[in-house]
Amino acid sequence: MIRFLLLFLLLTISSIVKAEVTYTEILKKPTDLKLNLRYAKEQESLGEYKNVIATLERLTALYPENIDLKLYLLSIAVKTDSTEKVLRLVTEIRQSNEIDEKTKKRVAQVFDDINKKKINENKTEARQQARDIVNEAEKDREKSTKVSKSNWTFYQDFGWKTALHSNVGSISNTKTKYSSGTIVNMTGIEGDNIETINSMFGAIYQINDNSNLNLSLGTSSSEQNRATSDENDTNSFSTSYSNFSNKNTFSASLSLTDTNSRRTADSISRSFNLNNNYNLIDNHKILSGLVLSDTKGNQNPSNATKRESNTFKKGFNIGYQYLFSQQQSLTLKYAFNETEAIADYNGLTDDSITVSYSKNFPIGNLGLSYTKTDKEYNQVDTFVHPSIVRNDDVENYSISLSGGLGQFSNSIKLLEISDKLQNFLNTFTYSVSWSETNNNSNWLQNDYEKETFNFSLTKRVYFK
Repeated sequence: MIRFLLLFLLLTISSIVKAEVTYTEILKKPTDLKLNLRYAKEQESLGEYKNVIATLERLTALYPENIDLKLYLLSIAVKTDSTEKVLRLVTEIRQSNEIDEKTKKRVAQVFDDINKKKINENKTEARQQARDIVNEAEKDREKSTKVSKSNWTFYQDFGWKTALHSNVGSISNTKTKYSSGTIVNMTGIEGDNIETINSMFGAIYQINDNSNLNLSLGTSSSEQNRATSDENDTNSFSTSYSNFSNKNTFSASLSLTDTNSRRTADSISRSFNLNNNYNLIDNHKILSGLVLSDTKGNQNPSNATKRESNTFKKGFNIGYQYLFSQQQSLTLKYAFNETEAIADYNGLTDDSITVSYSKNFPIGNLGLSYTKTDKEYNQVDTFVHPSIVRNDDVENYSISLSGGLGQFSNSIKLLEISDKLQNFLNTFTYSVSWSETNNNSNWLQNDYEKETFNFSLTKRVYFK
């Protein structure tokens, strides 16, 4: 374990350039106001105003009482000649109690003139005047004394997921398996689907401008269509700490999962993770991490050998990421893990190499990945075969698309929807993915192929 810690500390040496925020980071932390505003500012400096507007519209939906966000969005709308957005924002500013009457009147007058086309030949000058007024209002608010607001943000997620499996039971390619060294038939369900509904209550505490603490408590229930082995009720708790600076992003997380399987032994899993992202030079990042986890099964008369599969895992990962732009990246990652078990034949070492590509589109983030994993088990399991020690060579391919429903509506130019509906769609996120797993093993029962298609939809509700 010491060598893992030394490696992790070695990889967290400070770098010398300013970090860039990618869209993937935004998807992982959609409620982090500071991170999202950093992303918006960086996109503005690149002239990517569509991304700035999409980000700010989502933030104003999440934080409707934050007038600073509206002022920022108003200044961008002026730059892009978004007349409809300008008029909507002017209306909201007029109704706000956070803006002084003098600023309200000046902003409203300029945009009334533009809307009524009273300044046909001097629109550029008028828009510049409006831009100056907005900037002055922002500066005045920064200088003025503000009423202290709570550092806590509370939210509730409601989600639904469906998973379609081509081989849910991992039936071998030959439909056979080893049993004490003898080859016998292997039967079971192949094509099947699993439906899961979940709910999660979360809280975010903004420690300061550069760090926050996240807490979540969730529950889910899964139903399987044909088989029953994956039906369960799960309760989970997780907490994470994140720190952002100009040089790196650091996070630490702890999770606890209680899986209550309906027809097999229950299990409890715990996991602790440390992760760091560092910039070496422009567009080049070094990724590193540590993981510690364990799983304990509830052994009972109906599951008399469950304790033998209790495991403790420790491992590390190291990677490199190249940013073609803030919208596109390529990542290479190596991971190594050691797993100890009560029964030695369930212990193993595994290492994997992952190549992944990420590209941000108007409708969401596209991800492509390939992972090759080698697993070497420690000892012979005589219940399966008296002399063959299990070795697996696993290949996994995946394609995913994730984002917000609001991105879809914004990207369809011919679709006209109300601001109220747009704000509602901004609180929905979706994820679609396809994966293929080829598990090549010297054990017959573990030599199989499977494909999985997943679709999920999540609605988030914020509390004041």
